[in-house]
Amino acid sequence: MIARIFVVFVLVFIGFLEATPQTTSTSGDCLQIAPKTIQITDNVARSLMDYTTSDELGLNQMFAPAGWTEPIVRLQFELRGIVLRGTLGLQFAEGTCLFEKNEGFIVPTHTKVRIFNAGASDLHLIEVLRPAYTEQRAEVFDSF
Repeated sequence: MIARIFVVFVLVFIGFLEATPQTTSTSGDCLQIAPKTIQITDNVARSLMDYTTSDELGLNQMFAPAGWTEPIVRLQFELRGIVLRGTLGLQFAEGTCLFEKNEGFIVPTHTKVRIFNAGASDLHLIEVLRPAYTEQRAEVFDSF
């Protein structure tokens, strides 16, 4: 239920940005966004459903198995999200934060972070990126 409310809120916000959806069906004043499914292999494979319709705002639904981790990155965008299932780990130079189901998180712009599944089960997230993700906006590092 919380996920549906959050997705509706974000979709309404995207509508205010007057974004052009990738694929739309119209019914009255409603727009339906068809996500692009992306398979990503970091240390293990994960999947991402990308609902992004403009450069100003990215919207993703991510599924990652136990043991998944990204490399250390410096994000040139703000990353916000909600954990729908599992345990999210955010590792910073100063320490690690853990987020459980129904908890929200924020990673500020220009922050070095390692994002990973800190639990024993699958991780399911909704992510909002401002501005949207591009490869140039995520610089990879070997250490903090």
